Amino acid sequence: MSSTAALDKAAAAVESAAELAQTQWDDLAGADAPEAAARIAQAKAMLDAAMLGVTARLEETHEPEKLGWASTKDFLTHVTGGHKGAGGGLVRAVDQLRDLPAVGDALKVGAISLTQARAIGSKVTTLPRVPKFRTAVADRMLDLVHTNGYDATDLQVAFGDVARELDVDGTLIKDDRSRERQERAAHLARHLGFSQDGIGGEYLRGYGSEEESELIKSVLMPLAAPVTTEPGACGGVPTDPNAPLLDENGHPTGTRCPDPTCAHDGKDPRDHGRRFWDALVEACRRLQSTDQLPHDHGASARIIVTIDQESLRQKVIDAGLARDGSLPSDQRLSANAVRRLACDAEIIPAVLGSDGQILDVGRARRLVTPAIWLALVLRDRHCAFPGCTRLPIACDAHHVVHWADGGATSLDNLMLICRKHHTLVHNTPWTVRIDPATGRPVWTRPPPIDLRDRLRYSPPRTAEEIAAAYEADRAAGRPPPRAA
Repeated sequence: MSSTAALDKAAAAVESAAELAQTQWDDLAGADAPEAAARIAQAKAMLDAAMLGVTARLEETHEPEKLGWASTKDFLTHVTGGHKGAGGGLVRAVDQLRDLPAVGDALKVGAISLTQARAIGSKVTTLPRVPKFRTAVADRMLDLVHTNGYDATDLQVAFGDVARELDVDGTLIKDDRSRERQERAAHLARHLGFSQDGIGGEYLRGYGSEEESELIKSVLMPLAAPVTTEPGACGGVPTDPNAPLLDENGHPTGTRCPDPTCAHDGKDPRDHGRRFWDALVEACRRLQSTDQLPHDHGASARIIVTIDQESLRQKVIDAGLARDGSLPSDQRLSANAVRRLACDAEIIPAVLGSDGQILDVGRARRLVTPAIWLALVLRDRHCAFPGCTRLPIACDAHHVVHWADGGATSLDNLMLICRKHHTLVHNTPWTVRIDPATGRPVWTRPPPIDLRDRLRYSPPRTAEEIAAAYEADRAAGRPPPRAA
């Protein structure tokens, strides 16, 4: 199939999907709704198969990088509008299904969903690298979908039984000779991810080899032991929860513990899962207090608390180091003076102004010193490239105006950027500047991809010409094309 034919088919699929989306579903007979849902799910699976095919082609040709994207993963996350990392899931699915053609074929005809295909692929990749065995396990899991209607969760649960069923004598899974291969496969599939729940918490998800897991558990188990105390040591006294705090004479009827789960019997009220989480946090705190963590540009890894200047001045006053925001001589305190006093009082802040700008972080020198690095971390917090959240330890201090071009090593000419995006900035049309009003990096992406030009870069049309076309569309009431 030619490239033009493939694009035409994709365009036709969009038109068909548009017609389907505009369907008046209120006119659909209730008895026909289940079949309609099943057919739409089948069509979605086929489109997902097509997306995997395009993903594989993007990885082969590196076209997103040529258009200014850091990777195929970032480009796919953008065009699919998914959560951060969603594009990486598609790339991993391509790798996982590359040696499982039967699973890919089932997806292409809509017999399974992308979620089911990924459940099979992600599990099979943890098996020893024996192609026939991996293929047999994948085929058996497909059978469970066709015969028993297993969904993705069912497939993940059934995986262990399927593997043992096809390896009855344990020559592949349990044989010591293949144990090393199995552990290596589990190690290669290792991962740890964090995802915010939007209400102040985060989920952790991960996978690793048994050896690595045992190491983690051996460290956490001692810290996760139940903490017991003398009964009543919490200060709580069992009382009727409906009883008043004071009796008719105004005397206390008992002190209730603020922890509603506490029985005041001295036992640790935390369950196993909570104790393990607390143990993980405690282990990190203990590690942080050592000198074993890597340093960022001469500065040890640390937690930095930001505070506005007025609040910090009040902290100094409360500590008895000054009165009314001034020294005993009635001289007003500068940000620098307040910070010195705060350090003497063992308060180590980064002083911020009312708009969040950094007023004082220590002495600035010609080179990127720990003080300048600290200022960058406070301002940017992570890689400053749009959508990237790599931590400062994985970043460089990038000169916006290059040193070779006369750029200064100062906060208003520096930004945090990870090594991958640092290379991208030097080799693509992306540009960046520091906004003098906010003191923060402002990015300008390459000219947009115009869908009217079949998702290709469209020189000789300039960015100004494309912007003018957008304005013309808006004036005419036409929706502008989606730009990547």
